[in-house]
Amino acid sequence: MSNAPLSIVNSTEKFQLNRAGWESILHKTANFTAPDVQTNVLESEDRVNFRKWIFDVIRHICINKTNAYGFRVYLNSEIVNKDYLTENVYPHIPALESDGTQWIEDVFQDQKFGIILNFSEKFSMPMADRLSVLIHPLLDHLGVPSNGMHTTVFIGNYGFTPLGIHQDHFGANVIHFHLGPGDKTMYTWEAGLFESLDGKNKPLAELLPLANAYHFEQDDLFFMPWDQYHIGQTDNLSVGLTVWFDNHSNHALAERLLKSITVQMDNENLQEITKMQHGIADIDYNPVEEIFKNHSKIADLPFKDLLKEVFSDFKMALFSNCGWTSIPITMEQISDDFKVDENFGLLENVYVQLPYPFQLYYTRTNAEEITIYARGAKITIRFNQLLEDIINRLNTNEIFHTGSLLKQLNEEWPPQAGLYFLALLYNKRALYITD
Repeated sequence: MSNAPLSIVNSTEKFQLNRAGWESILHKTANFTAPDVQTNVLESEDRVNFRKWIFDVIRHICINKTNAYGFRVYLNSEIVNKDYLTENVYPHIPALESDGTQWIEDVFQDQKFGIILNFSEKFSMPMADRLSVLIHPLLDHLGVPSNGMHTTVFIGNYGFTPLGIHQDHFGANVIHFHLGPGDKTMYTWEAGLFESLDGKNKPLAELLPLANAYHFEQDDLFFMPWDQYHIGQTDNLSVGLTVWFDNHSNHALAERLLKSITVQMDNENLQEITKMQHGIADIDYNPVEEIFKNHSKIADLPFKDLLKEVFSDFKMALFSNCGWTSIPITMEQISDDFKVDENFGLLENVYVQLPYPFQLYYTRTNAEEITIYARGAKITIRFNQLLEDIINRLNTNEIFHTGSLLKQLNEEWPPQAGLYFLALLYNKRALYITD
């Protein structure tokens, strides 16, 4: 093995991320078990847009002064604290639709810095939409990862990754779209070799000669499986947009399902303070009864059936969101001018579209209700057979005039009811107004 970066020649012809292209990448990476680089993947338009959308997300973070979604900043390889973010980062708000160049200069001047940002797809619908189009042929071939997908953005000129040599989460394979402008080298070690060397207790200089080195440039794609020990080197400013395939263990799945059960409970029932008890002779089970209050369906299910019910919910939501784990921020959350109950009339006499490749899924909860899964959200409303027809039409991803879309439903329901249904989808970012 050598620490000399693999020699890769960039050509002007762009590599196509269609079914054949992804199959070629799968072949090069031994079905996503070995690292490798695919050059010239991104079109210049995609690269420019991804950078713009990333800094739109950072703009949102600075305006709201929050690092709740995995926003981390490093200076000289050390993570900065909340006070530093409040005083030195958040006050500088990126301009709308900027590539971040001026913001970086304003915030960091000539310092060596690094930024790690998770879950951009929650805040940027254009980013989630475009990534979904690029990855759709791969998901169509492989299937959706068991625990879904998420993005992480790496920005900086930090030299070696501040995290040091590390292994990613169990089962979390990563696809790295490199947006440049600087290039990057990823050094990797097979797990068996690294652990036999007691690598965690050795200086980096001793380990680099034993690494495999993968060099990639602007518009390239780098794949790395989860079990590789690795460290990146980025000496000049670059931006990397990564998509994580979270194929975690059954234990991780169990944790997610159990957490999902509590999410479905009424918050007020879970916020009550549990009463103290004097002993075990007469245990008071009222707290358990309160937890399941107003949830008779869940309460009456055997435990295994309950997990299956929650598992089904999780999968329906995941598939409706093209595999993304994070549910998008709603229109009500980002706009003071839109509330479903007050502004559903916004959907009257307009053109709407469910963006490709997103789909709506639905189940019949009971004879009176239908549950719709839209961009990861769960919506339960009164059932009408015509709703199924509307959903099936929207799933063609074609553009529809809402008057035509709701024409038959309006003959059975008040027109406001159909508009309200569409407004629910619009609020969850499952439906776009196109005109």
